[in-house]
Amino acid sequence: MTAPGTDTAAAEQVLLEVLLTDHGASGPYAGYRRLREQAPRLTTAAGLLVLSGYRDCEAALRNRDLGKVDESLGFQLAGVPEDLQRRALRRFRRTMLFRNPPDHTRLRRLVASVFTPRHVEALRPAIVTRIDELLDGFAGCEVVDVMTDLALPLPVGVIGDLLGIPDVDRSTAAPWVRDLVAPLEPSADLAAVQGAVDAEDRLAEYFTQLLAEKRRTPADDLLSRLATARGDDQLDNDECVGTAILLFAAGFETTTNLVGNGLAALVGAPGQLDLLRNRPELAAPAVEELLRFDAPVQTDGRTALADTSVGDVEIAAGQVVLLLLGAGNRDPRVFTDPDILDLTRRQAAPLSFGGGLHFCLGAPLARLEAAELFPRLLTRFPHLSAAGPATWRAGLSFRGLAHLPVHPGPT
Repeated sequence: MTAPGTDTAAAEQVLLEVLLTDHGASGPYAGYRRLREQAPRLTTAAGLLVLSGYRDCEAALRNRDLGKVDESLGFQLAGVPEDLQRRALRRFRRTMLFRNPPDHTRLRRLVASVFTPRHVEALRPAIVTRIDELLDGFAGCEVVDVMTDLALPLPVGVIGDLLGIPDVDRSTAAPWVRDLVAPLEPSADLAAVQGAVDAEDRLAEYFTQLLAEKRRTPADDLLSRLATARGDDQLDNDECVGTAILLFAAGFETTTNLVGNGLAALVGAPGQLDLLRNRPELAAPAVEELLRFDAPVQTDGRTALADTSVGDVEIAAGQVVLLLLGAGNRDPRVFTDPDILDLTRRQAAPLSFGGGLHFCLGAPLARLEAAELFPRLLTRFPHLSAAGPATWRAGLSFRGLAHLPVHPGPT
């Protein structure tokens, strides 16, 4: 429920501005602040509950009665026929991302061991080698685009190796992912949803063929594990193809945005950039602060599977809950001076990877890639600086850059 005395209409207008504006470099944070101040627990006229405080978002993520259905349909996208909305992400909805126990448990169990901290740690040498090879390409360049030359190829290469995707196919398949996730944006229009349908069809055709090859000649990779699973772990065709798409998409989309958003934040705060260059041992906590400061994933959704509550807010079965994770990450009740980047911050964990049953499976891998990348980049190119304005991608849910030009400077 919205607190008594709240101007609900005014708060809903702020919410619409937050959801539908292309925020660019400034981000949605001023709008989040206004919404937290006016209605940190907003129930809209359509019945959508919107949470923007850290503690409420955290509690909702951990509440087992708040599960996954298809919260994107709850936005009631204007001008998009319902049958087209349901065709978009059809196979994606068969994955752990949109499933609840026991299906979620079964689907996650099959791949979870690959993303444990211990297994991810074993990948460190190969990740370091890949980072150094990419940075070798910066040497002698006047200008490089961090997004196309580093932030994208690094995680695409890492997840491609884990899955067993041939090198020659990775650059073709990656752009389809950007089109695929468009319906998860509140601002998605008819063209974006149709593009997502087409992108999923292309990805499904590709992974269907690749999984068939893995069944014929299995290798030591994750797609072979999916393709050859038997017994209780065996997936039906849509689950198998959808999971392959999900693992590929999740393996780079968040990490790409973490690298881009993080470097943009550091370039905008030269003192913090110098601090990390001079104290590379701060890399791990620095990644946590960069995740908090400008989260690569700004929103999440849940649906009440039964009557439940968050704090003193009653939530009816079937009600959709929108969690503004990026707003929670800037909550002044939890973070001192939340709009300031402070790599030495030791406060609550960021909400950026979600929480509870649906905590991001690839979070340890994303953290490792970023923690290895930033110190190496700043040490190798100590005079790195902006080479022009950054270009931000449209949308709120997945916040990231399209282009980030920098001068590497002399090594």
